[in-house]
Amino acid sequence: MWINKNNDASYNFKAPEITEDASKKVEVIFPTAEKVSPTLSSNATTVQVERETTIVDLGTLSAAATLTLTAGANLGVGAKVVVKSTSDSSARNVTVKKDASTTVGTISGTASTTVAKIVVWDGSSWILC
Repeated sequence: MWINKNNDASYNFKAPEITEDASKKVEVIFPTAEKVSPTLSSNATTVQVERETTIVDLGTLSAAATLTLTAGANLGVGAKVVVKSTSDSSARNVTVKKDASTTVGTISGTASTTVAKIVVWDGSSWILC
């Protein structure tokens, strides 16, 4: 249990009652988040995802881009990546990949518009939502 020393409020996680988890030790990664703004090189970049929530801000694109997401060793099922990009005066798509040969999906851009999509880790691959 954690207590907020400023207002004396207490916070704690409550364990769910899931029959399949009876007599098991279930560990959950502590929820952390970060925002990264990677530099594109030849319109591509790779981001190592270590946290349960990561915002990847690709900035304003002047060409189509490729984003490769690499899952960290301790990444939990359900981890989310928000991919954000802005197209210049032309529509710019972002291709999301798991590795050099596995495409997850394509985020369609719209001219002069910011687009954000969520990608979720299922334990072995990314799912574009």
